Amino acid sequence: MQQNRNGSYGVKPFSGQQKSSSQPIKPAVDIKALDITNFADSAEKVILEHKQGNDKISTTQLRGLFSLLTEVREIIRVRQEKLLDENLMSRVQYIKMRFVYAAGRGEKGVPAFMKQSALIEGLDSVKDSVKQFELVCKYMEALVAYHKFYIGGQ
Repeated sequence: MQQNRNGSYGVKPFSGQQKSSSQPIKPAVDIKALDITNFADSAEKVILEHKQGNDKISTTQLRGLFSLLTEVREIIRVRQEKLLDENLMSRVQYIKMRFVYAAGRGEKGVPAFMKQSALIEGLDSVKDSVKQFELVCKYMEALVAYHKFYIGGQ
């Protein structure tokens, strides 16, 4: 592996900042205040803020992340349990890891979106609660919908 001009061998770790801006990115919503009465409004707020940035997450990237959640969501619907078992809690942790990895790769718009949406913190709040996992799924689904409406194919 060859050394870069600045003496490093790889890319910089995820810093939560867009490359085009020196301002740190802050969550657009308080994920702890998210509930069944405000998840759609919160998602709209996130997407409207994300739309203002230079780099936007693509619909394909967003739907790819959403598909990770829907896989577990379907298992929960079939089983009809009130609490997540160890296997499902492990899957939620895996999804969180994939979200962190996507943000860390620094692909166009993904790091900013992850910070603004606070999805990673939302997955942390799930613990063993099916109800909380379903709320995170609905929030993510609303993010996809508002992204399609406001940003679409831009």
